[in-house]
Amino acid sequence: MVHALINWCRPVSDRLITNYHGYWQRYQWLLLATTLAAIADLMTTIRFMHIDGIEHELHPAIRLVSWALGPLAGPIFGKLAQLAAIVLVTVYARRLAGYVFFTTTVMYAWAAWYNVWGRDLYSPLLIEWLPL
Repeated sequence: MVHALINWCRPVSDRLITNYHGYWQRYQWLLLATTLAAIADLMTTIRFMHIDGIEHELHPAIRLVSWALGPLAGPIFGKLAQLAAIVLVTVYARRLAGYVFFTTTVMYAWAAWYNVWGRDLYSPLLIEWLPL
C-alpha cells in the first residue's frame, strides 16, 4: 500500500525537484513583491480584526483559523500557509509562475487597500449579498 502511494506521488516529486533548480534566482523579485504585498495585507487584516472583529474577514480559511488561533496568530498562520502554497504551486507549474506571482501580488495589494480605505468607499455587490 505504501509502495503504491510512493509510486503514485513520484511524478509530482520528480517535477518539483526538477523545477526547483534556479527557482530562487529567477523569481526572487516577484517573490519579494508578493511577500511585501502579503505583509501589507497581513498587517491591515490584523488591524481590522482587532477593531471590527474576526467575523468581518471574507476569506473563509483565514476566518476559521482566526477563530481558532485569535486575531493575531490566525492571520499570521493563514498568510504563511498561503505563501507556502504559492511557492509550491509556482515551483510545480513554473511556466505559470509569473502569472501566479502577478495575480497574487495585485490581489494582496487590493486586499490591503480594501482593509484600510476600501471598506468605506467600495462595497462589491457580492459582499452585500453574503450573510456576515
